[in-house]
Amino acid sequence: MMKRKEHEKGSLEPIPLDLKKKTRSPAKSVTHHQKEVYESRDKKRHHVLLLPYDMEVETLIRLPGKSLMKFLCVSKTWYSLIRSQRFVASYYAKKPSRFIVAFTNSAFGDPKRLFILSGEEEKEETCSLVANLDMTIPSVTLRHGASEYSSVHGFIACFELLKFIICNPSTGQVISFHCKAPGTCLGYDPVHDQFKALTLLTSTYNHNPSVMVHEVITLGRRGGRVVVVSRTKVTSQPYHRVTRGRCINGFMYYAAWAPSHGKTPVIVCFDVRNDKILSPFITAPKEVLALEVLTLLIEYKGKLAVVVPNCLGYGPSFDRFNLWILEDVTKHEWSKQTFQLPLSLPFSAGMGQRMISQGTNKAGEIIFSPKYLQQRAHPFYVFYFNTDTKKMTRVRIHGVADTEEFWSRYGLTRVCSVSFSPQHDDSIAFL
Repeated sequence: MMKRKEHEKGSLEPIPLDLKKKTRSPAKSVTHHQKEVYESRDKKRHHVLLLPYDMEVETLIRLPGKSLMKFLCVSKTWYSLIRSQRFVASYYAKKPSRFIVAFTNSAFGDPKRLFILSGEEEKEETCSLVANLDMTIPSVTLRHGASEYSSVHGFIACFELLKFIICNPSTGQVISFHCKAPGTCLGYDPVHDQFKALTLLTSTYNHNPSVMVHEVITLGRRGGRVVVVSRTKVTSQPYHRVTRGRCINGFMYYAAWAPSHGKTPVIVCFDVRNDKILSPFITAPKEVLALEVLTLLIEYKGKLAVVVPNCLGYGPSFDRFNLWILEDVTKHEWSKQTFQLPLSLPFSAGMGQRMISQGTNKAGEIIFSPKYLQQRAHPFYVFYFNTDTKKMTRVRIHGVADTEEFWSRYGLTRVCSVSFSPQHDDSIAFL
C-alpha cells in the first residue's frame, strides 16, 4: 500500500505547456469573412470614442455648468477639455445670460447665510419665471440699507466687513481673502482675462483728505490655488464715494461727490487693465446723485446709466422716472429720457415696499425689483418696463423663498435683504 502511494506520488509531474494547449477544447475556426466583420466592429468602436473636437464641444456646451463639473471626473481627457481656455470661452460665448437672485436670512444679525438662485431669461414675454437654488454661503449677509451684489463676468462678488468673497454659481467655486478696508469692488479686464479688486483705503470720514489711496488686488492661480498675485496702491484726487462699483467693458464706475460730500457730483472711473483712476473725474448732473446712497449705477445698452425715480422727497411711490445715460466718457456728455409708468411702484422706507432698478435684460427692458423680501412666504415679483412700447409687465419669480417650508428650513427672519441681477453671464471659468 505504501509503495503504491509512493509510485503515484512519483508519477505526478508538471504538465508541459504544449500538453495544456492540446487538452483545451479546440477553438472554432474563423473564416476570412468573419475576421473582416470583427475588424470592422473594432474600428467602429474606436471611432465612437474619438469624436471630432468640434462635435465634443457642441455636445458638452449644451449641458448645465453643474453637470460639466461632474464630468470632470469621467476621464483626464474630458477634464482637460472642459478646463481648457478654448472650451471655457466657447461656453461663455454661446450660453444665454441668466438672472441672479441673492438674499440673506438676516439683515441685522445672526444667523447669517447667503442664498444664490438663478434662472433662465425668457426670450418671449412671460408672466412667470423659475429660479433654482444654486448655492448657499454661511456667515455672509446683505446688510440693511445695502443695495446689491455685483455680477462680473460670471462671478458674484460681495463682502462681509473686511472679508471679500467671490463665487461662481455655475461651478460652486467660492474664494475669499482679506481686505484692508470694507467696500471692496470686483473688476474684470477682458483683454488679459484678469480679475482685480479695488479697495478704497482712505476713509470717507476723514476731513479734507489731500489724496485718496486705493489698493488694487490682482488675483491669479498658483499651484492649483487662487492666490493674491499682487497688491499695489493707486492714488487720486479727493472725493466722497456714494455707490458701489459697476464694471462695464473693463472700466469700473462709481458715483461720488468731489472733493467732499455735497459739492460736485462726479463718476469715478477705474481703468482695470492699467491700474489707474482716470483724471479728471467724469462730471455728472446733480440729479444723478439726488437719491444719495439709494443711487444705483446700471448698464443700459452697453453704457453707464442711472435710473432716478421722481419721488426725490422719498415719497411712498413713484409713477415716473428719469433715465440718465453717459453718452460720451471723454466729453462727459449725458442724455436724459423721462418715462411715465402705467402704474405706480412703491418707494417707501417700509420693509419690502421699495422698488429699485438694478439693470436691464438683453431686450433693453428696465427691471424694477424689491429691496427686501416683502412678507413671509410671499410671492416674489419684478417689473419689466419696455422703453419703446411703454408697456410694463409684472413677472413672478417662483422659488424665491415663497413657501413656508423654505422659511422654516433655513430659519429666515422678517427682514431679508435681496438683490436681483439681470444679465448674469453663465461661466464655467475658475479663478
